[in-house]
This record gives sequence, C-alpha cells and structure tokens, in this order.
Amino acid sequence: MRKPEPSETVMVPPSGAHPGGAHAAPVTDQPADPAAEPFGYGAFGATDPAAEPSGPIDTDFPTKASKSGITGAIVAIGAGLLGAAVVISAIRSRDGQNRDLDWSNFGIGLGATAVLLLVALLGSITARRRTGGRAREEIVTWPGVVGILATAVMLNIGIDKDENWMGYLTGAVLVVLAAIGYVAARRAAFVVVAILGLAIIYGLAFDDFVADSIGDGHPGITGAVLISLFVVVVTLLGWALPSRAVTGVVVGAAGVVGFTGIMVTFLVTRYLGEFFGGMFGGPAMFGDEESSDGYMVMSDELGFQESDVWWVLAFAAILTVLWALAAAISNHSGFTILAIVMPTVMVPLASVALAAEHPTQWSGVLAGAGAVLLLGGVALARLRGKKVAQAM
Repeated sequence: MRKPEPSETVMVPPSGAHPGGAHAAPVTDQPADPAAEPFGYGAFGATDPAAEPSGPIDTDFPTKASKSGITGAIVAIGAGLLGAAVVISAIRSRDGQNRDLDWSNFGIGLGATAVLLLVALLGSITARRRTGGRAREEIVTWPGVVGILATAVMLNIGIDKDENWMGYLTGAVLVVLAAIGYVAARRAAFVVVAILGLAIIYGLAFDDFVADSIGDGHPGITGAVLISLFVVVVTLLGWALPSRAVTGVVVGAAGVVGFTGIMVTFLVTRYLGEFFGGMFGGPAMFGDEESSDGYMVMSDELGFQESDVWWVLAFAAILTVLWALAAAISNHSGFTILAIVMPTVMVPLASVALAAEHPTQWSGVLAGAGAVLLLGGVALARLRGKKVAQAM
C-alpha cells in the first residue's frame, strides 16, 4: 500500500469506528437524498452521492475535499482583478472618433486574458481530478469562465466589425471554450457561458433565415415563440448533464425576463397611445381597433392587438406547467420558483396591458383556482403520508 502524497486529501475512519470495532457505524449503500443538494448533482461542484464510495475508505483511494479553503478566496479575488483589467482595456482600446486601436491598453487586456486561461489550464493539469477536489475545481472554473468571456470581448475589440458573422464567431468561441471547461471541471458555471453563446447564435440565425419570412406584424408573439423554443430546447439538451437543474433554471430565468419585457412593451405602448391620442385629438390617430371599455388598442406596425397579449400569456402558461413538472421530477426548488414567478408577474401585467374593465374578476378567478390546487396538494400529501406510514 503506497503512502498518500501530502497534497492529497485523505479521509479515514476514526480509531473507534473501524468496521471490526465495537463502535462501528452502520454502513449503507443507500445514496443520499438528491433534494439535499440545493443545485442538484454536479451543480457548482456538487457530486452525485451514489458515485462516492460507501463504507470504510481505503487510504489508497482518497476522496475529494469538501471545501476549497483559502484557495477559493484567492481565486475569486484574482479572477475579479484580472476581469477588471480586461473591462478597462475593452473600454479604452478604441476610445476615440477614428476608432484606432490603442495597443498599450489592448495589450494589457490580451495579457490579462492569457493569464486567466493559462491559470485555468495549469489548474486542470497540475492537480489530479480525484485528489484535487473543490480547490482544483475553483482554480479551473472561475479563471476559466472569466477568461472565456474576456476572450470574446478581446476578439470583438480586435476585429471591430459590426457584422453578423462576428456574432456567430463570438457565440461559437463561447460555446466551444465553455464545453472544454466543463469537461475539465464539471461545473455548471461553464454551462451558463455556453447558454450565452447559444443565445447569440440563435438570435442571429433567426434574424438571418426566418425573420423576413415571418414579417413584423406581431413582434410580441414572435418573441414569445422564440423565447419559449429556446428555453425548452436548452433545458432538454442540458437534462443529460449532471448540472441539468442549473441549466434549466438559468435559461428559465432568462425566459422569465424575456417574457416580462414583452409584456412591459405592451403596457408602455398602450399608455403612450392613450397619452398622445388624448393630446392630439383622440386615439383614432394611433390605431383602428377599439376595445370594449373604450380604450384604443394599437394595431399598426407600432402597436399590438389584444390577441397578441393572450397569445403571449398562453406561452407563459405552457412554460409554467413545464417548470412545475420539472420540479416534480428533479426535486429542484429552482424550477418551483420559476413556476411561481412567471404567473405572479405576467398575469397582472397582462391585465393592465388589456386595460381589464373588471380586475376583480381576474383576481377572483386566480384566487379560486390557486386555492383549489393548494387544497388538492394537501390531499395528495396526506395520501402519500399514509402510504409511507403503511409501508414502514
């Protein structure tokens, strides 16, 4: 049996807990509850309990350290300082009317980016995956994430082209480098960077190949469809990864923000139409469709129709149901929060955008439906408790 290296973290049973001793703790192969991990298996360094050895631990097979220690603090501050240097370089490298490249500032940004990526690479090859533990993951993850983002920024500053192919290149760089980082550290932060790259490519591809055929008659509905499709596809693709919960929650949070923006646009358009219509002789100057309560709903290329609001609300409801099902399958509270936040934000905004004539009807229906569902949940929880009690 070889002697463990000093750098390895070794966990051995205490003297009184040897399997043959009188005070031996029971050994079980039952994995820990996945719900105990706030971000699911593999998220932010969490590992699958079923993959960890159970019972007595041989000193020849040291396990991962549970904490990064002072390494995590040093890495966080160092990555932040280098990231600040990159931001200053990006702001000042082409500061001027002629947009000439200032190599003194640009060179510092390139150097800071190179240091970030080099540190992440050294961390991945100098510390073994099994023995490096959380400290290794920190030194690979945060310099790697900041370095990947810095690479995209420096690439855009250096080339300085306002064309779609530059966006495709930026998105591809983010996705490829993030995939390499994820393989090295298995941390969900790299997945978030990859989602950003995919979002850039997705938006540009829609603009290049689909937007002209659809037209711009209903931008709100088009945006809702695009956001919903992206959220669902990315969630399904990320479900195969150990960090599937974080992938779904992050892209879901972006979806909530996108839907909120669409609904706020409806609301602002309505109030602007009412304001200018009242100032210049009535709402007829700004549209040709009048709602039941007398308010004008914009219907030209600058506005929207009432049906647009209902369609956006319908897509939001579909995502809400999918997130609720994902929460039931994964036991991850992030999906639950998304399923709560979406209707809480979207329905009130929709009622204002539609200028609801009787808002008490909206609140009454919502309160009644919510109460019925909660009571149903209480009944199901009671039945489940009885079944568990009978099985014991």
